[in-house]
Amino acid sequence: MEFIKLLVQINEIFHRSMRQYKEEIIGRGDYTDVTINQLIYLEAIFQLGNPTVSDLADHLDVSKASASIGVRKLIESGLATKTRSTDDHRVHYIGLSEKGNSLIEAEVRALSDFQERVTSVLSDEEVTQLVEIFKKIVSRYER
Repeated sequence: MEFIKLLVQINEIFHRSMRQYKEEIIGRGDYTDVTINQLIYLEAIFQLGNPTVSDLADHLDVSKASASIGVRKLIESGLATKTRSTDDHRVHYIGLSEKGNSLIEAEVRALSDFQERVTSVLSDEEVTQLVEIFKKIVSRYER
């Protein structure tokens, strides 16, 4: 039971930290109209590195139609771009615009800050052990 309680607490701390960041960044200037769903799409585009809509749909486990709608909204908001393949004109790649990229860069900084806060209370050996534990857990649940 103690393990589950600690796991829930760590999850809540992480989500609270990221939610505060997202609410702060979204509520600022050019990002007031950005939704949490759009952030999820932007994160996926960043992780995949210029995916097609099909790649994005597979990654997010949504239909291609849903992914197309999400991408269209990102493009209309100036957060993403669509580029036609030079090899196959039927294929389009989705990328981050300058505005979308700056938003993701801010999120990466927030994740780095969270990492620093976590690792600052651990010794180097404990950090190494934690990384190995996380790798083991992730390998068990990867698709």
